[in-house]
Amino acid sequence: MLGYIKPYKPELKIKEYELYRGVYCSLCKALGRNYTPAARLLLSYDFALAAMIRLGLAEDPCIFDSERCPFNLTKKCNICRNDTVFDFCAHCIVIIAYYKVIDNIRDRGFFKTLLSLVLFPVIYLMHIKAAKRAPEIEKTVKECMKNQADAENNPECTADEAAHFSAEATGRILAFGFGGETAGKLESLGYMLGRFVYLIDAADDLEDDIKKKNFNPFKSEFPSLSEEKERADFALRAEHALNLTQGRLLEIKETIEFRRFGVIIDNILLDGLDKSEKSVIEKYRASAEKPVKTFTVK
Repeated sequence: MLGYIKPYKPELKIKEYELYRGVYCSLCKALGRNYTPAARLLLSYDFALAAMIRLGLAEDPCIFDSERCPFNLTKKCNICRNDTVFDFCAHCIVIIAYYKVIDNIRDRGFFKTLLSLVLFPVIYLMHIKAAKRAPEIEKTVKECMKNQADAENNPECTADEAAHFSAEATGRILAFGFGGETAGKLESLGYMLGRFVYLIDAADDLEDDIKKKNFNPFKSEFPSLSEEKERADFALRAEHALNLTQGRLLEIKETIEFRRFGVIIDNILLDGLDKSEKSVIEKYRASAEKPVKTFTVK
């Protein structure tokens, strides 16, 4: 998927990163097991985090086995045996990918539309199976995409309004299967996470969307980025929105007690999101002096 929700590897211990890789590889295997080897191409960092959150709250222990990677037979991967979690995440990935392809066909550029048309028959068949296996998620995502499209057809749609429906769907998916106070906290956490992803993706694409005349929720505020000041102003605007969202996200996360993987989840939601944000914001500050990359050994 988008690739903004990733761990920041330099701040993780080797064993922590290997656990994250194990979750990622387990999700890859679930996609191949439930659908086809081609479904592995839909593998998502976003749902690696979702799987880790669900596993982190599960009462059952996480048992990992070592298996050879189907794409590199000389390499062994750690595979988690909690199939219920990974199967659920695999269904979600396929359902979301199906509606993303439809969205690309509808209003994206020539090459994205062409690629989506080529992929559509394969994803369509996967989607039929996924919708039957996770009907509640299918209903949630379908409703979200319709509302999202309606909002984006409104030329006066703000960034907050545009981000709402994607964020709402993420919250409902993350909380699915949980009850009581935990469900409420996970829904709030997912909402802020979905909002962050939507806003950073919009910020990342703004310059390209202006050129191609595609919808972007920031275009009403910044119809042009041709001047240095416009780029600097937009960098501040996007940075402010993302920092507020991440701050609220971290506040909610602190109210959730994870049985395991807490350090890795913290790393992704703090250092990982910071890294993704900086990589997007800095390209709008091209005229500023780029800081020299240094590090301190303690």
